[in-house]
Amino acid sequence: MKLAASAVHRPVLAVGEEPFRRQGATAAGEAADGEAARQRRFALLTQSLRAAPPLPPPVVCELGCGTGELLVWLREQGRDDIRYIGSDASPPALATARARFPHEPWVELDPLHASEEALDALSCDFLIVNDLFTDRCGRDDDAMWALMAGVLQRMWPRARRGIAFNVLHGSAGPARDDRFLPSMDGTARLLGSLAGASVRMQVEGAPGESAWEAVKPDPVPSRPPRLMAYRPLLPDASRLEPWLRQIDSGRWYSNHGPLAAELEQRLGRRLGVGPEELVCAASGTAALAAGILATAGRATPERPLALCPANTFVGTASALQMCGYEPWLVDVDEATWQLDPLALARHPMLARAGVVVPVSAYGRAVPQAPWEAFRGATGVPVVIDGAAAFEVLLREPAATLGSVPVALSFHATKVFATGEGGALVARDPALVRAAFEALNFGFLMTRESRRPSMNGKMSEHHAAVGLASLEMWPRHSGALHAVAARYRAEFAAAGLADRGVTHPAVASSYVLFHAADGAQAARLSSALAVQGIESRLWYGRGLQHQPAFLALPQDPLPVTERLAPAVLGLPVAPDMTSHDVARVVAAIVQALTPAAA
Repeated sequence: MKLAASAVHRPVLAVGEEPFRRQGATAAGEAADGEAARQRRFALLTQSLRAAPPLPPPVVCELGCGTGELLVWLREQGRDDIRYIGSDASPPALATARARFPHEPWVELDPLHASEEALDALSCDFLIVNDLFTDRCGRDDDAMWALMAGVLQRMWPRARRGIAFNVLHGSAGPARDDRFLPSMDGTARLLGSLAGASVRMQVEGAPGESAWEAVKPDPVPSRPPRLMAYRPLLPDASRLEPWLRQIDSGRWYSNHGPLAAELEQRLGRRLGVGPEELVCAASGTAALAAGILATAGRATPERPLALCPANTFVGTASALQMCGYEPWLVDVDEATWQLDPLALARHPMLARAGVVVPVSAYGRAVPQAPWEAFRGATGVPVVIDGAAAFEVLLREPAATLGSVPVALSFHATKVFATGEGGALVARDPALVRAAFEALNFGFLMTRESRRPSMNGKMSEHHAAVGLASLEMWPRHSGALHAVAARYRAEFAAAGLADRGVTHPAVASSYVLFHAADGAQAARLSSALAVQGIESRLWYGRGLQHQPAFLALPQDPLPVTERLAPAVLGLPVAPDMTSHDVARVVAAIVQALTPAAA
């Protein structure tokens, strides 16, 4: 039975106001029984939160947040991924909380009497009600029960995954007028009316204290969900909000704004390059084109060609054509899936080539030293298309970062993503400065266009996504690495370890199955599709088969003809479960059996 709010005689404000005014932001000030007891309470109240999958990052709302001590504890536990909402009815407590954590949302309201619209602002994955139902503050038993029942009933629909709260029980010591000890049976019945059987009690968070949880079971789908080849997970609105407010405040939306500059600095620090050795761009294609314009300029009648691999995404050839070059398609090495600089140094069209673009196939490492040597020996500029290479640059900076510029993509399908975006990085400030100009109409400190250029700047809104993504990076990348490990285990168990290609051999946004040939890959793709599992030839069958590039000049391409149609991209997502991975590999095994063939 839902109890009327009018049964409560005093506002919730009375719960925490007086103790805070007397003693401030301390355990005693929050009417807690000391620091050790509070730590135990926090651990109990966050059990389901700590057991939840790391992605997507959970949203936690704390009712009775006081000065934000739970948030301090969560950060000390390393939970920087959590998006936290604090709510209390005490203005002085919230003022302290805001001063400590100015970028978190702090909401002043009485949860029993607030409007439905106001409570919607507290929607979350996990609701934690901290010490709200323990201190009577002058209420009698009926009023305290109405407070507890009313708050839980109103907030239950707004907690997507569950509620945890603490109460006192009979072993808390002699009865006292200031403490509320609800019936354990009544509390269980109340939670049962909300959550059915999904209720559990943990006793003794502190002497005489219980922590209760009501959790919502995951829905059981009527059919297995469709698995996409790649299902991105970018920061949600709550994580973007602090950055978007900065944009609103400054009203600077593009043209190398402060958020783009901050993203460049943070990325540069992670990669170990100087502040003038990385520039962000509107897309990976724009970054590659800027690198080409900065190093080689536009194509000339004497050098109209650009040598690039046929085994790549169409963006490589598109960037070259944007700069006026005619791509000449070259075959790749069987082992590395990439251009061989020693073989390319003997290419018959080298004298007509204005630029060479090696590609980091699926995020594989492209060592700098051989290409620096190639450039020195031939005089032909080199720009590396490292679209998916962010992880390998982080992992092997000494080998993969140098004077040859590397273009990165921050598209939603990449490991680090801004939705759409990219960057050019090189240990050559003059080259990066030229790329900055190339991305900005040829402008640098003046309104005079001084070089071949385009409009390829990153917007402030995409930079905001990038900054929020960097905050998620450790857990996001760790989740993708865990998915790759699950695939490796399933491939090994199925006797297919030599066919699966996962991180760290490639970027963790890819899981590849190297089929025997293109025909087998096509059969696998069809069989997977029947079971709701998407797969993809990320590079198609090679640039030589793309309708827009059929007329491009090319070398014989036997490796690309075998390789590209046989490398099948399998589903990946940072929140992909072990069951999902097992389902994909089982479908492959079934499709490969003679009976299925």
